[in-house]
Amino acid sequence: MEEIKINQIGVIGVGFMGGGIAQVSAMAGFEVKIYDLSKEAISKCLETISWSLAKLKSKGKFKGEVEEVLKRIQPINQLEELRPADLVIEAVYENVQVKQELLEKLGKILKQDSIIGSNTSSIPMMVLSEKVPFPENFIGTHFFGPVPLMALVELVMAPKTSERTLERVKSFVKVIGKTPIVVRKPSPGFLVNRIWFATAMEALRCYNEGIGTPEDIDTGMKLGYGFSAGPFEVMDNAGLDIIAGVFKVLGAEPPEVIKKLIANGHLGKKTGQGFYKYGLDGKKIVS
Repeated sequence: MEEIKINQIGVIGVGFMGGGIAQVSAMAGFEVKIYDLSKEAISKCLETISWSLAKLKSKGKFKGEVEEVLKRIQPINQLEELRPADLVIEAVYENVQVKQELLEKLGKILKQDSIIGSNTSSIPMMVLSEKVPFPENFIGTHFFGPVPLMALVELVMAPKTSERTLERVKSFVKVIGKTPIVVRKPSPGFLVNRIWFATAMEALRCYNEGIGTPEDIDTGMKLGYGFSAGPFEVMDNAGLDIIAGVFKVLGAEPPEVIKKLIANGHLGKKTGQGFYKYGLDGKKIVS
């Protein structure tokens, strides 16, 4: 069968992850339609992308024109406007019911050969694919944040994902400058998060037992094992509410320290405080 190239992209949910996916897709020359229930989220997304592009340009990591990239990103008001898209990636809140309902809607709207990608970090593909009318065109597209800076994308196969769908999305991921790895069998947390989860659990135990501070543990992992960010930095960057959700999906109760931080409104970098405190510029405040 002749390969159908991916040209038009749709992104649903334009928070931290969805906005990043829209940005890197537009930077690679794709026309991108973005949808979110919140108009405020759309405005914030476009502002963040503009800021991110300007910052990348100032550091010599982006050679194009900011305005040209922004022109390729089109906010839409109705999901039905995504019908012509070749690939639609949902990046809505990490909630099974919310994602299932959205995927079912998309399956009825999109053309039959459109691919639906789910940017989930932990929800099993078997569960999400239950409501998809054309499951052979469904695949997990797990980006890592911040998307413009992180090179990895996990492509997670659902039970009926076709090799054709996998190859089409692999090609897309490479075009946007990312490196795909494939998760072919069901695995709690897929591949990377499954391994990272064990590290995070031990880091939290060391912290709870008073063996080391978050800063010392992070420094040890960065200098001792070459991690670009320590486990507490990763949790703060991802959002502690998201991390708590990952714990639950993996069948574990979130540790009390994370529950307490969430209860106090400290979700990590996005709220200015988590395991660390952050300035208005998003930089960690060194005590």
